[in-house]
Amino acid sequence: MKHISNKDNLTIIYLDQFASSGIFESNLIEWTKIKELIVEGFNNNQLICPLSAEHYIETSQKQQDKAVLLDNEFYKISGGYAFKPEIFVTSQLIISLIRKNNITLKTFMYDEIYENILSNEENLRQFDEIKKQLNNKIEEATIVANEIRKIERTKKYDAAIKEKMFNVHKSISIAELISRLNNLLEDGHIYIRGVQFTSGDVPNWIDQIIFQLTKKHKITQKEARILIKELKINGFNNIPTLDIRTSLSALISVQNKKETVNDQIDIMRISTGLPISDILLTDSTRKREIEELELDKKYGTLVFSGKKMI
Repeated sequence: MKHISNKDNLTIIYLDQFASSGIFESNLIEWTKIKELIVEGFNNNQLICPLSAEHYIETSQKQQDKAVLLDNEFYKISGGYAFKPEIFVTSQLIISLIRKNNITLKTFMYDEIYENILSNEENLRQFDEIKKQLNNKIEEATIVANEIRKIERTKKYDAAIKEKMFNVHKSISIAELISRLNNLLEDGHIYIRGVQFTSGDVPNWIDQIIFQLTKKHKITQKEARILIKELKINGFNNIPTLDIRTSLSALISVQNKKETVNDQIDIMRISTGLPISDILLTDSTRKREIEELELDKKYGTLVFSGKKMI
């Protein structure tokens, strides 16, 4: 059962890049049937398939005519909705938890986005550049971890050890957020630390969350202490985006899988899309991971995967 206010009682279907490419580009009869059902449901005001920032980033990698066509077709079933970037959703979820505010569609989504975003060549170029920067920074950030995982794959660990490793991985992020909140209380302000890469610095993601909490949501010292207490007792269990992000990241790490930029984009997609969606269409790998972690049950979302295009 989802505890999200949805006054229009719309079914929300999240289509990741695998699914949207299948629906709008594949000739397979299964994808054609899915498209027909979705369009019919949208036309009957029963469902929406929101767009996302990740959609624009990934679709920009296609040839321009294909990118424009996919984007325009996707917009037609979005209802004008698009998921907000993960950092915005996360900070809103945190402040709503502390202040006991209702979680609504607007917590997760913009509801009046423009169409034909990728028809503009400058927009297409900018999203393509963002993808290239992501590629460079994530490849650099994961090179050491991936080499270690390559070695670790040859070792066998029992289920109990893997569970401990999984929990430690999640607890590190929780501890860092608590530490930075304590810094906020001590110093009265937060500065966003840069994570250094050869290709250029990127902002520390935990500092970005706290920056949003302070600048946009005006979190008070009392509320910061409430958040610290919440994190110490429940970790990220009541903050869906962080719960999903750290769970998927921990699973990839514990299983010693090679981590790619596409993994990170998928994690961003699932972190924002899974909690609010009734149905999530993704590839078989992500479906298997979600079900292994039982995130589909926790957030009341039906997860499906499909066949690759031929």
